[in-house]
Amino acid sequence: MVNQAAMPLLTPYKQAGGKIDLSHRVVLSPMTRCRSYGNVPQPHAALYYTQRATSGGLLITEATGVSDTAQGYPETPGVWTQEHVEAWKPIVDAVHRKGALFICQLWHVGRVSTNDYQPNGQAPISSSDIQITPDGSGIVYSKPRRLRVDEIPQIVDDFRLAARNAIEAGFDGVEIHGANGYLLEQFMKDSSNDRTDEYGGSLENRCRFAIEVTDAVVGEIGAHRVGIRLSPFLDFMDCVDSDPEALGSYMVEQLNKHEGFLYCHMVEPRMAIVDGRRQIQHGLLPFRKAFKGTFIAAGGYDREEGNKVIENGYTDLVSFGRLFLANPDLPKRFELDAPLNKYDRNTFYTQDPIVGYTDYPFLDEDQNNSLDHRIAFVSFPSPIDTYIIQAEQSPINRDKMVQHHQAAANDDHQAIPLLTPYKQAGRPGSKLDLSHRVLLAPMTRCRSYGNVPQPHAALYYTQRATRGGLLITEATGVSATAQGYPETPGVWTREHVEAWKPIVDAVHRKGALFICQLWHVGRAITPDGSGMVYSKPRRLRTDEIPQIVDDFRLAARNAVEAGFDGVEIHGANGYLLEQFMKDSSNDRTDEYGGSLENRCRFAVEVIDAVVGEIGAHRVGIRLSPFLDYMDCVDSDPEALGSYMVEQLNKHEGFLYCHMVEPRMAIVDGRRQIQHGLLPFRKQFNGTFIAAGGYDREEGNKAVADGYANLVAYGRLFLANPDLHKRFELDAPMNNYDRNTFYTQDPVVGYTDYPFLDEHHHDDDDSNAPSA
Repeated sequence: MVNQAAMPLLTPYKQAGGKIDLSHRVVLSPMTRCRSYGNVPQPHAALYYTQRATSGGLLITEATGVSDTAQGYPETPGVWTQEHVEAWKPIVDAVHRKGALFICQLWHVGRVSTNDYQPNGQAPISSSDIQITPDGSGIVYSKPRRLRVDEIPQIVDDFRLAARNAIEAGFDGVEIHGANGYLLEQFMKDSSNDRTDEYGGSLENRCRFAIEVTDAVVGEIGAHRVGIRLSPFLDFMDCVDSDPEALGSYMVEQLNKHEGFLYCHMVEPRMAIVDGRRQIQHGLLPFRKAFKGTFIAAGGYDREEGNKVIENGYTDLVSFGRLFLANPDLPKRFELDAPLNKYDRNTFYTQDPIVGYTDYPFLDEDQNNSLDHRIAFVSFPSPIDTYIIQAEQSPINRDKMVQHHQAAANDDHQAIPLLTPYKQAGRPGSKLDLSHRVLLAPMTRCRSYGNVPQPHAALYYTQRATRGGLLITEATGVSATAQGYPETPGVWTREHVEAWKPIVDAVHRKGALFICQLWHVGRAITPDGSGMVYSKPRRLRTDEIPQIVDDFRLAARNAVEAGFDGVEIHGANGYLLEQFMKDSSNDRTDEYGGSLENRCRFAVEVIDAVVGEIGAHRVGIRLSPFLDYMDCVDSDPEALGSYMVEQLNKHEGFLYCHMVEPRMAIVDGRRQIQHGLLPFRKQFNGTFIAAGGYDREEGNKAVADGYANLVAYGRLFLANPDLHKRFELDAPMNNYDRNTFYTQDPVVGYTDYPFLDEHHHDDDDSNAPSA
């Protein structure tokens, strides 16, 4: 093991009078990853980058397009629209919370494209009409169109506006991509530029476009925020120069004219292999000596070579690509001289949001199950998936609709009972102090792979979170035996706790309370025509029941450790607790069957254990005495509900009672609440939540009449993440899609339901790079 103080790569670096103040010199190199669907940065990028972020580290994004003509690869991110800016913001914020600096690389591919990627199928643009020679990879790039001189200023302006957008998104600066055979280099190198005007011929002319871009970006955001990447020696994408030393020197000379320029990031000549070892050719030394600022070297470095070039002053910083891709904790592995994960080339450019992207293991991952490395501590504002467009709504009609509803809301906002504040009465330090009464009901969503909550859940819940709101999670398993549906979350292991923490933290940063619903599915049911045949259950022995009770207790403890404000015991909908409570599903003859008291004994023991563990002020319950879900029916639901409320009242300060209405009746085509919960509402000594098919009108009525303190909404909230706003404006609702309720897609039917004003404020900016 090498001592950290003696390891050059892990020594601090501070730019004299500049922005760069780092704890180490291991930089994440920009690498195209092809996972920004529709060119919109995605929530999983927050996880990818924060995995590789360290306090005092420096990360450079994947190449990010400056316009719609800049595209040449599938699903690469952009930064030319307001939509892109808003999508980048939570990702940048997540990296900053890890203490790292974050630079956005600005990119135009030029001729490295095909007509399929270009607007209206037009030809890609370049310095010349010279097509890239097919290289045996099977990719045939389209013949490019030579940019006219009068078109070049628009491309320069695209870079300028993209830089402005990047700063608005929160980035610490930008890196102009002038390397690797892309547009700027296509102008700079003589093999790809045969122009005879002021942008071709001499070295000065060939570099003119790149210098104009640099000048424009510096003029927009300041030299202290602008770096550049150059590769004068490379021959990537048929871009070769006959005198790379002269090219590199000229460009450095131009950069030096900008006092305080952030950095110069240069790529080495291709590595030589000597005796089976990569050998740096150190071709960058003249440029390092000539450049007056921070110098970053790149190009196949490993730990040994990186330490060497820092130690001998060849460079200030070293950027690592594939090694960092496959080893998110690369600085730690360098510190310990630990083995490195091998990268998988097959997944470099796939679109999978996990495989080959965020699933590379950390060094100590298997030792302590510390998944805090793998979860992005990120709060996603809404909307983030704004590329989902309701085509039938024109911009003009949308504007009129929003204005109409805003005007209407101004007249009657105070009259909407659902939007009045609620504070739990007579409870010093009470958890429930809400700005409105519209709750997110617990709904199974089947997107927690391997029972581990995923980063996309942070987006789902924060989309629906409001300051002073209350959210209840999907049903969350208390043990390995509690499972009955695919990919549902758990809270019984340390892994689960660590995975929930950033999700809970994200909701709290939106100002909402967050309750974890604790669940055990219990038995199966008889076939119901759905095609699903549940297995015949085994009767729990009396001596086994205390273990299940303890599972709930420990799960409650875990939930509070994960940061939840409390738990909701799931005693409804035909699952395990209700299977004991209802006489149609409980034929026991011991102390857990027969009489109402006996049948409720198990549920009461669970409640007592959970209250004993975390306190009554953190415990609520959901009950559905009237429902017949999963073949669970009771012959006297009123008596069952009343008995359970009586038991809850024994716990002073019990958080809430959440009850589900009898099934809705349809009268004259309208749903009609049967108001079967009124006796329980009157009997319960605390906060009462009603659920079961409520809409805006019925919800307002229930609150206005004092029938319920709060109303929980399920499918309406699922399909309308801004439900409280729609209620306020009496706005139209998105229709939910039943086909996606229980699929495993992390976006479709989950985080892609549009917000009311999603397109209202983006229409002017979404299709053009101009401000």
